[in-house]
Amino acid sequence: MSHAKPTDVPAIKWWKVLLAVGFSIGISAYFIARSFHPETLSSISFSAHLCIGLVLALVTVVVRDFAFVYKLRLSSGIQLGWWQTLKIVLMWEFGATVTPKLGEVAFVLYILKRGGLTYGRSTAVLMLNAFFDNLAFVILFTGAYLALGEQMFLVPSNCADLKGQEYLGRITDLAKGAWVGYFAMLGVSVFMFVSVFFLPHRARQLFQYLSNTRLFSRFKNGLFILGQEIEITSLEYRHKPFSFWAQMTVATLINWSSRYLLANALLYAFSAVPLPMGEVFARQLIIWVFLIIPSTPGASGVAEVLFLSFNCQYMPVGLAAGITTVWRMYSYYIYLIIGAILLPRYIAGKRENN
Repeated sequence: MSHAKPTDVPAIKWWKVLLAVGFSIGISAYFIARSFHPETLSSISFSAHLCIGLVLALVTVVVRDFAFVYKLRLSSGIQLGWWQTLKIVLMWEFGATVTPKLGEVAFVLYILKRGGLTYGRSTAVLMLNAFFDNLAFVILFTGAYLALGEQMFLVPSNCADLKGQEYLGRITDLAKGAWVGYFAMLGVSVFMFVSVFFLPHRARQLFQYLSNTRLFSRFKNGLFILGQEIEITSLEYRHKPFSFWAQMTVATLINWSSRYLLANALLYAFSAVPLPMGEVFARQLIIWVFLIIPSTPGASGVAEVLFLSFNCQYMPVGLAAGITTVWRMYSYYIYLIIGAILLPRYIAGKRENN
């Protein structure tokens, strides 16, 4: 966790944001130019199939945001109104589009504090939601593997739109590497569970000890405050009733399932053949493992390449890059645009309160 105070306006370097967006658009334009042929448009017809798929894609966006709003409001102790929570969620998603993963924490703490939560409550809410997000991934990944077995990792690279682009084909060989991310997130989930609910004081002592060692000296302040944050989170939530944990679990699973199901809906909209929906869903879990690795803001460029490579076989010839761009519109550009509109109001609101 970051030790930055959430009372300061996060420093967003817009030139980096524009560079990331330009990179994302450039990647999409490059692949479209390489694989698109005018005659491929004839394979798209304004049909009930297309309309249903696009509507379902929009539904996944609405459902994932509503589930996010619900679990965020619940974890805040119902201190936030529905409209205020929705604005925070949209700003949270915006933060994910403009900052690398490591820089997202300070931004989220800021918007939670600006939403009316105390520093301690903001920290606890962020850590609890991070725990449930990791847990949801572990549950969904485990379920997908139990249902599909090794089949979920068998990603062919002989897609027509990948011909002549061998490096994209090789990316599919990384599929089994998703196990590394799975076990890492499983380990983090177990550690957070034990630390927050059973040994918060011991966890704080552990991080304080690590902060004083030479090996971790450069992370001294961050580790010290991480220990404090675990104890704050424990005090905030460890005595919550079972109904609270059940609602948080269900809401988080709905939130993340909807994120992954966006791909199912879009591929259904454009595909002319029956889709193995379970395999399509599982592919998105594998993609997510690589998207959480710190890279460009919003994983710009990386997300497009991964989505195209892992889902190419399900897309009509010549349309893979175009469908990938539509996917990014639903999952990335929509939050970038809304957040860019809302952020100045948040900053202005802070100035008015000073």
